[in-house]
Amino acid sequence: MWEFFIKNSRFAYLFLIALIGIGSYSLAVIPKESAPEVVIPVGVVSTILPGAPAADVESLVTNEIERGLASLENVKKITSSSREGFSSIVVEFDADADLDKSILDLKDEVDKIKPDLPDDAEDPAVSEINFVDQPILTIAISGELSDFALTELSNEVEKEIETIAGVSRVEISGVRDREVTVIVNQESLQRYDISLNEVTSAIQTANLTFPIGQIVNDGVSYNVAFEGDVKDSSQIKNIGVATRGNQPVFIKDIAIVEDGLAPASSLSRLSVEGSPSLNSIAFNVYKQSGGDITKITAAVNERIDELKGQHQLLDGITSVTVLDAGNDIKTDLVRLSSSGFQTVTLVVLLLIFAIGWREGLLAGLAIPLSFLFGFIGLYMSGNTINFLSLFSLILGIGILVDSAIVMIEGINRKMKDNPTIDKREAAISAIKEFSSPLISGTLTTVSMFVGLFIVSGVTGQFIASIPFTLIFLLFASLFVSLAILPLIASGFLHRRNTSQFEEKQVAYAHRLESWYRAKLKVYIDSETRQNKFLSLIFATLIFAIFLPINVFAGAFAGPLVYFASLKSYAWQAKRSWSEMKRNFAFLPMVGVSIALAVFVAGVIFPSTSLVKVIFFDQSDVDYLIVEIEEPEGTTKDVTDISVRRVEEILYDESEIDSFTVTVGSGSQFGAGGTGEKLANLFINLDKERERTSSEIVDDLREKFLILDDIKVTVNQPSDGPPTGAAIIVKFLGDDLTEITTLANQSAQIFRHNPNTVNVSASTNNNSTEFVLELDRDRATALGLSPFAISQIARTALYGTKATSLTTLNEDIDVVVKLNLDNDNDTTSDTSNITSINALSEISIPTQSGSVPLSSLVSVSLRESSSVINHEDGKRVVSVTADVAEGGNARDVQAEVLAHIESELDIPSDVIISTGGGETDESNKAFMEMFLALIVGIGLMVGILTLQFNSYLHMRYVLSILPYSLIGIMFGLAITQNTLSFPSMM
Repeated sequence: MWEFFIKNSRFAYLFLIALIGIGSYSLAVIPKESAPEVVIPVGVVSTILPGAPAADVESLVTNEIERGLASLENVKKITSSSREGFSSIVVEFDADADLDKSILDLKDEVDKIKPDLPDDAEDPAVSEINFVDQPILTIAISGELSDFALTELSNEVEKEIETIAGVSRVEISGVRDREVTVIVNQESLQRYDISLNEVTSAIQTANLTFPIGQIVNDGVSYNVAFEGDVKDSSQIKNIGVATRGNQPVFIKDIAIVEDGLAPASSLSRLSVEGSPSLNSIAFNVYKQSGGDITKITAAVNERIDELKGQHQLLDGITSVTVLDAGNDIKTDLVRLSSSGFQTVTLVVLLLIFAIGWREGLLAGLAIPLSFLFGFIGLYMSGNTINFLSLFSLILGIGILVDSAIVMIEGINRKMKDNPTIDKREAAISAIKEFSSPLISGTLTTVSMFVGLFIVSGVTGQFIASIPFTLIFLLFASLFVSLAILPLIASGFLHRRNTSQFEEKQVAYAHRLESWYRAKLKVYIDSETRQNKFLSLIFATLIFAIFLPINVFAGAFAGPLVYFASLKSYAWQAKRSWSEMKRNFAFLPMVGVSIALAVFVAGVIFPSTSLVKVIFFDQSDVDYLIVEIEEPEGTTKDVTDISVRRVEEILYDESEIDSFTVTVGSGSQFGAGGTGEKLANLFINLDKERERTSSEIVDDLREKFLILDDIKVTVNQPSDGPPTGAAIIVKFLGDDLTEITTLANQSAQIFRHNPNTVNVSASTNNNSTEFVLELDRDRATALGLSPFAISQIARTALYGTKATSLTTLNEDIDVVVKLNLDNDNDTTSDTSNITSINALSEISIPTQSGSVPLSSLVSVSLRESSSVINHEDGKRVVSVTADVAEGGNARDVQAEVLAHIESELDIPSDVIISTGGGETDESNKAFMEMFLALIVGIGLMVGILTLQFNSYLHMRYVLSILPYSLIGIMFGLAITQNTLSFPSMM
């Protein structure tokens, strides 16, 4: 079969050229991304119930929807959160469920529930979540421009970026949207006896465009459209609201119209090389699914550079690339190329030294050819180039060259041993001799990676590129070794006389082989010497067993026992052979027993503290994330004060290149979320720094301890699949107060553990609120509905969107607000910061005249749960934590749980759960990988049995597996390295 390529060399060379071309094309077009795309079948049901507190949202909306979703199939878990005016229910389906069908089923169930929801609740919206939807490029710009100019500039830049192929969307932070605000005067409303709802309705009805119908004239039908839309904000002031005394009342008579910017929902700043941070705008660029990150980021950067040209949009504007995932991938590809080049060079030099320069070049050629052919398989199977596939390629370099060396050496040996053989015949003879063992060897290696497809869930999707890459690479190397290299060797290699150096090589090899054969024969032929040799193995195994005691306990027991065993052996050696034979008759069984004991010891090391187990080691990265969370209700300006205290510490860090600040939201790479109590700082580290990112994280955590009144967390991106916090402990029950108390107490236990960092409890969401309780009897007597009263109060305090003005470039919201501060009638402040007394005194129009809101409601202050969480229908409060550097999540979790169960009084109706975090995911993954190992060994047994047609020979080959495991586990224990997923490869 394989000699076909040698016998048809002209066709074979054309086929080779075609494969090289296809491989080069595949490498050029295959999508490149930072991490594998993980599809987690998760649907979200979002429902708005305006003005309702969290408890009412829970009882009226969340509970109703959760009961209706109980009949859904393939559901792994249902979680929910109920907050003021909003319900969010997250449905996580089984990992192998079809996402599209699951979402459709979810929508069908939600449609059935809609009639059971309150009348004033908006229809639930069903959507899906993409956990890998993170920015691939973040660019920050700053300059001495007004807020209005920055807003206009950001809109233009956003449009420029969105036109680039592969960009799905652009999110902007630090910019204020354009808004037309109608600020209504209270006294004017009372004078004209007009309500806020009338003002809002007047603006809505004044901005209308709709079709009227058709007119037929002379057999031709003409559409008729009515256009009454407002073209410009200046027209709003002339809109009529009511008629009083036969005189129209216009907007300008009761309000001021301001065409400006909406209140800032977030703040953004940029600091470069330790300079004070300046106001900035950040553009977060997202890619379309399957897009090539390197091409997209390169195109965006190129467009930004063009916009920075003279007389362009960004002329004179400072811009900084905060995050560039495409550049990171390019760096990884350069490292791979460098590693591959170094490997090829070393292999070629070694083979040139061993068998000749032609043979060395041929063997080295196998590496780039195998890579190119492997890329064909990756591209056609829909895989991508990401950091895991790059890791697999680097791992495979040392494996794929083995087959090439065997084949080239075989051809070379055939030519030397038989001076009359033709080069083509030598190549064909080598193929016939070595094809079977090479195929079997490759299949046994592949079988170990095939088992990785057993790993399911998020982890299975995340690591799937590893077995795909290695399997394609190994089969490509086998094809190169059996088909391509013999073809090239039959024309490239030359028969030559043996040099003096080669003669010395051969002579030395023969002497070494003869010596080894003689020594081996001595032990094989003599049972006495076998026992003597076993006694040495016995002493060595004892030393291996007691070495960890010496290393980890600092005792001298290991060496003492070792030397004692050697002394015993020397004493025994002096005795007669017959006596020694009698004394050592048990050693074969003891040797096997000791070997088995050492093997078992190595296996159980991960379950002890001798070898720490971690899912993915933390690699050294170039950026960090700092997140800040203030108590519920904290305003954006107060949060910003805390952020600036954090900034002052960062200014002094010489290893920080730049950082961006966002006040008003969490990080997309962290816990996320939005709200004035949240802020995040994205830190770019100096690439020429002396310390690792983990060391800098530990240092910053230590320095932030002085900010004991601020909750500050410091994290760095993980290499593993998307999971929750390292440790999650949940308390599920019906009594919210009870489980909240338990969670707060548990959080203190977490904080007292030295191996935990970033401890957080979901009870931090509790706040206080003013409650306006309606007097229904009085409202009914005055002809007022609760909805009308709440709408007036909301418009007065928060503002209500009346309509939108459509322009060529954007839609501009028109918002109606009440000026609650009578002393401030200017247009510069539309934030409506006021007191509860001012709100209570707003006028509510009735048929018999206006009355103050205070006459219709009673005001009280109470503590509230701003968020009520559920898991599978039960109320839940959780405590989360990350593990400090050097800690083990599984050990820390077990230790903390032991303290919780012993120190806290846990009621019988409260359930403690630890599922959902990194520990839970890693435990499941390691169990499935152990099963994958068993499957791989089973496949190896079948392949080796088929190859040798002998159980005995198969056992000889497989006997090296337990000894290799012994070496791995003892090596990890001695060097104090962790057992992680990459180390298991």
